[in-house]
Amino acid sequence: MSEQAAVRTREKWVDDVKVIACILVVLGHFFQSMTKANILPENNLYKWFNMTIYHFHVPLFFICSGYLYQKYSKVNDFKSWKKNVSKKELALGVPYVTFSTATWVLKTVFSGSVNKQADSLFSTLVLSPSAPYWYLYALFFIFLVTPTFSTVKMTVIGLAVAVVAKVYILTGGGTGIYAVSTILSNEIWFVLGMSICVFDVQIRGKKLQGTVIGLLFLGLSVAVYMADIQNTAMSFVLGLLACAAVILLVAGFEEKSGKMMSFFAKYTMPIFLMHTLFAAPLRSALLKIGITNAVIHVLLGLGISFAGPIIAAWIMKKTKLLEFFLYPNKFFGRAKSR
Repeated sequence: MSEQAAVRTREKWVDDVKVIACILVVLGHFFQSMTKANILPENNLYKWFNMTIYHFHVPLFFICSGYLYQKYSKVNDFKSWKKNVSKKELALGVPYVTFSTATWVLKTVFSGSVNKQADSLFSTLVLSPSAPYWYLYALFFIFLVTPTFSTVKMTVIGLAVAVVAKVYILTGGGTGIYAVSTILSNEIWFVLGMSICVFDVQIRGKKLQGTVIGLLFLGLSVAVYMADIQNTAMSFVLGLLACAAVILLVAGFEEKSGKMMSFFAKYTMPIFLMHTLFAAPLRSALLKIGITNAVIHVLLGLGISFAGPIIAAWIMKKTKLLEFFLYPNKFFGRAKSR
């Protein structure tokens, strides 16, 4: 999602996977808010869905980012590393600070209608990033320590290091430093995306395999929920299965995904960044005027979660200057071309 290279061939399957991941992120945050506000009941279906999507929706973003990074970047010496870090500081840092701050203000103003009360702004930005912006925070630090792979051997070593880091986390390891812990936890997903590119993994034409893996994932996720198994290793296994199923199914139906997916693919970043900024105030406003009907809240809330960011992004693009807060590298690229 963070890759904004000026000239490259679009990867349809990557765009479609990001759309699915983005939709799941929105649904997760939305229904958490609905249950917290006692508008919807916290029943078994909600609990299963909420637990299940967290196995894989953000890992899908890391996989896509890793794939695009490996395919379109070359970071193998200090000069290229420095250039890449500088680019990512801008591309990830500006939207991270902008929308984390906006969400912090939102949580402060609408404290009774949001999922989690606000910490200090410093803590939110530096020590404990809020959802969903922790992804941008984590992604920057992963870029900071991950070079692109120039050989298969280097890829295998990178995978081995990522696996060791993940095992360390799964066995109870970690640090008190959020940036370090998030690298150790999520590097594996990023490197898996890079590996798909290096090994030229053929993901198209495997709808049957995707379906079988998807059904296995669904069955296991229900069993894990019913047995109340709360195990990080099991969560990781379920995440692997779900990511494989989504990628294979999306790639398998790539040619049939249609214009709707292509349309939403243009707005995954704005939707990811701004959905809570529209949904929470609307929910608060509806409650203040006495509207508690769940159907109204769901229809209007989900509608504004997607339509609001899309309209805002369109306005920001038209005004040029405001688009800087979404795509700062694109803004400077346009300025240089004048």
